[in-house]
Amino acid sequence: MVDGFRRTPAGVELRLPRLESTLLTQLVSQIEEMLEPPPVDDPLEALVGLRDTAPPPPEDPAIARLLPDPYPDDPLASGDFRRRRTDDALAQKRDAARRVLATVPAPGEVLVLDEEAAQDWLTTLNDLRLVIGTRLGITDDDSTDELEQLPADDPRRPFVAVYGFLTGLLDELVRSLM
Repeated sequence: MVDGFRRTPAGVELRLPRLESTLLTQLVSQIEEMLEPPPVDDPLEALVGLRDTAPPPPEDPAIARLLPDPYPDDPLASGDFRRRRTDDALAQKRDAARRVLATVPAPGEVLVLDEEAAQDWLTTLNDLRLVIGTRLGITDDDSTDELEQLPADDPRRPFVAVYGFLTGLLDELVRSLM
Protein backbone atom coordinates (compact mmCIF):
# COMPACT_ATOMS: atom_id res chain seq x y z
CA MET A 1 0.00 0.00 0.00
CA VAL A 2 1.19 3.50 -0.83
CA ASP A 3 1.82 5.87 2.09
CA GLY A 4 -0.26 9.04 2.31
CA PHE A 5 -3.90 9.68 1.41
CA ARG A 6 -5.68 7.74 -1.29
CA ARG A 7 -9.26 6.99 -2.29
CA THR A 8 -10.31 3.36 -1.93
CA PRO A 9 -13.69 1.60 -2.00
CA ALA A 10 -13.70 1.91 1.82
CA GLY A 11 -13.22 5.69 1.64
CA VAL A 12 -10.24 8.00 1.96
CA GLU A 13 -7.43 6.10 3.63
CA LEU A 14 -4.26 7.38 5.25
CA ARG A 15 -1.13 5.42 5.96
CA LEU A 16 2.08 7.00 7.28
CA PRO A 17 5.62 5.76 7.81
CA ARG A 18 7.07 6.07 11.34
CA LEU A 19 8.91 9.37 10.82
CA GLU A 20 5.93 11.11 9.24
CA SER A 21 3.52 9.75 11.86
CA THR A 22 5.75 11.00 14.67
CA LEU A 23 6.32 14.36 12.99
CA LEU A 24 2.63 14.90 12.36
CA THR A 25 1.77 14.00 15.96
CA GLN A 26 4.30 16.55 17.25
CA LEU A 27 3.17 19.29 14.87
CA VAL A 28 -0.52 18.83 15.61
CA SER A 29 0.21 18.85 19.36
CA GLN A 30 2.06 22.13 18.99
CA ILE A 31 -0.63 23.83 16.95
CA GLU A 32 -3.30 22.67 19.38
CA GLU A 33 -1.43 24.53 22.14
CA MET A 34 -1.11 27.64 19.97
CA LEU A 35 -4.87 27.77 19.43
CA GLU A 36 -5.81 28.53 23.03
CA PRO A 37 -8.07 31.60 23.11
CA PRO A 38 -6.92 34.74 24.89
CA PRO A 39 -7.91 34.71 28.58
CA VAL A 40 -11.25 36.17 29.65
CA ASP A 41 -11.03 38.20 32.85
CA ASP A 42 -14.76 38.58 33.50
CA PRO A 43 -16.37 35.35 34.85
CA LEU A 44 -19.74 36.30 33.35
CA GLU A 45 -18.15 36.75 29.91
CA ALA A 46 -16.49 33.36 30.27
CA LEU A 47 -19.80 31.75 31.26
CA VAL A 48 -21.81 33.37 28.46
CA GLY A 49 -19.09 32.82 25.88
CA LEU A 50 -19.28 36.30 24.41
CA ARG A 51 -16.75 38.95 25.24
CA ASP A 52 -17.82 42.45 26.24
CA THR A 53 -14.68 43.91 24.71
CA ALA A 54 -12.68 42.73 21.73
CA PRO A 55 -9.42 40.94 22.33
CA PRO A 56 -6.50 42.69 20.66
CA PRO A 57 -5.35 41.43 17.28
CA PRO A 58 -2.99 38.46 17.65
CA GLU A 59 0.61 39.52 18.26
CA ASP A 60 1.95 36.28 16.80
CA PRO A 61 2.02 36.66 12.99
CA ALA A 62 1.25 32.94 12.58
CA ILE A 63 -1.92 33.19 14.66
CA ALA A 64 -2.83 36.39 12.82
CA ARG A 65 -2.48 34.40 9.58
CA LEU A 66 -4.95 31.81 10.93
CA LEU A 67 -7.37 34.57 11.98
CA PRO A 68 -7.15 37.16 9.20
CA ASP A 69 -8.67 40.58 9.77
CA PRO A 70 -11.81 40.74 7.59
CA TYR A 71 -11.99 44.55 7.84
CA PRO A 72 -8.42 45.90 7.65
CA ASP A 73 -9.66 49.43 6.87
CA ASP A 74 -12.26 49.52 9.65
CA PRO A 75 -10.80 49.05 13.16
CA LEU A 76 -14.23 49.25 14.81
CA ALA A 77 -15.71 46.50 12.63
CA SER A 78 -12.54 44.41 13.08
CA GLY A 79 -12.77 44.75 16.85
CA ASP A 80 -16.44 43.76 16.85
CA PHE A 81 -15.65 40.77 14.63
CA ARG A 82 -12.83 39.64 16.98
CA ARG A 83 -15.13 40.11 19.99
CA ARG A 84 -17.77 37.84 18.45
CA ARG A 85 -15.67 35.33 16.49
CA THR A 86 -12.11 34.89 17.85
CA ASP A 87 -12.93 32.44 20.62
CA ASP A 88 -15.22 30.34 18.39
CA ALA A 89 -12.76 30.30 15.50
CA LEU A 90 -9.90 29.23 17.75
CA ALA A 91 -12.09 26.62 19.45
CA GLN A 92 -13.13 25.13 16.10
CA LYS A 93 -9.54 24.93 14.90
CA ARG A 94 -8.35 23.55 18.25
CA ASP A 95 -11.12 20.93 18.31
CA ALA A 96 -10.27 19.85 14.75
CA ALA A 97 -6.61 19.55 15.74
CA ARG A 98 -7.55 17.45 18.78
CA ARG A 99 -9.62 15.10 16.66
CA VAL A 100 -6.78 14.78 14.13
CA LEU A 101 -4.29 14.16 16.93
CA ALA A 102 -6.51 11.37 18.26
CA THR A 103 -6.59 9.70 14.84
CA VAL A 104 -3.03 10.02 13.50
CA PRO A 105 -2.35 6.45 12.42
CA ALA A 106 0.57 4.62 13.94
CA PRO A 107 3.13 3.31 11.44
CA GLY A 108 1.62 0.43 9.49
CA GLU A 109 -1.94 1.26 10.51
CA VAL A 110 -4.55 2.53 8.09
CA LEU A 111 -6.97 5.31 8.99
CA VAL A 112 -10.23 5.53 7.02
CA LEU A 113 -11.71 9.02 7.04
CA ASP A 114 -15.39 9.87 6.92
CA GLU A 115 -16.45 13.31 5.63
CA GLU A 116 -16.27 14.99 9.03
CA ALA A 117 -12.82 13.56 9.77
CA ALA A 118 -11.63 14.60 6.31
CA GLN A 119 -12.70 18.20 7.05
CA ASP A 120 -10.78 18.10 10.34
CA TRP A 121 -7.69 16.88 8.51
CA LEU A 122 -8.08 19.56 5.82
CA THR A 123 -8.41 22.31 8.43
CA THR A 124 -5.50 21.12 10.54
CA LEU A 125 -3.07 20.41 7.69
CA ASN A 126 -3.85 23.81 6.18
CA ASP A 127 -3.38 25.52 9.54
CA LEU A 128 -0.03 23.78 10.00
CA ARG A 129 1.09 24.91 6.52
CA LEU A 130 0.01 28.49 7.23
CA VAL A 131 1.90 28.59 10.55
CA ILE A 132 5.10 27.13 9.13
CA GLY A 133 4.81 29.21 5.97
CA THR A 134 4.43 32.36 8.07
CA ARG A 135 7.46 31.43 10.18
CA LEU A 136 9.45 30.89 6.98
CA GLY A 137 8.28 34.19 5.48
CA ILE A 138 6.44 32.57 2.58
CA THR A 139 4.25 35.17 0.91
CA ASP A 140 4.00 33.91 -2.67
CA ASP A 141 5.35 31.34 -5.13
CA ASP A 142 8.59 33.30 -5.55
CA SER A 143 9.40 33.15 -1.85
CA THR A 144 8.64 29.42 -1.87
CA ASP A 145 10.99 28.93 -4.83
CA GLU A 146 13.73 30.91 -3.05
CA LEU A 147 13.45 28.72 0.05
CA GLU A 148 13.74 25.58 -2.05
CA GLN A 149 17.13 26.86 -3.27
CA LEU A 150 18.64 27.27 0.22
CA PRO A 151 22.11 25.84 0.80
CA ALA A 152 22.27 22.52 2.63
CA ASP A 153 23.62 24.10 5.81
CA ASP A 154 20.88 26.74 6.13
CA PRO A 155 18.99 26.18 9.43
CA ARG A 156 15.66 26.77 7.66
CA ARG A 157 16.08 23.72 5.40
CA PRO A 158 14.36 21.26 7.79
CA PHE A 159 11.36 23.59 8.09
CA VAL A 160 11.17 23.95 4.33
CA ALA A 161 11.13 20.13 4.11
CA VAL A 162 8.31 19.97 6.67
CA TYR A 163 6.41 22.63 4.73
CA GLY A 164 6.84 20.55 1.57
CA PHE A 165 5.68 17.40 3.36
CA LEU A 166 2.53 19.15 4.63
CA THR A 167 1.87 20.67 1.21
CA GLY A 168 2.09 17.25 -0.43
CA LEU A 169 -0.10 15.61 2.21
CA LEU A 170 -2.74 18.33 1.90
CA ASP A 171 -2.67 18.02 -1.89
CA GLU A 172 -3.11 14.23 -1.66
CA LEU A 173 -6.10 14.67 0.65
CA VAL A 174 -7.76 17.26 -1.58
CA ARG A 175 -7.26 15.08 -4.67
CA SER A 176 -8.59 11.99 -2.90
CA LEU A 177 -11.76 13.87 -1.97
CA MET A 178 -12.50 14.89 -5.57
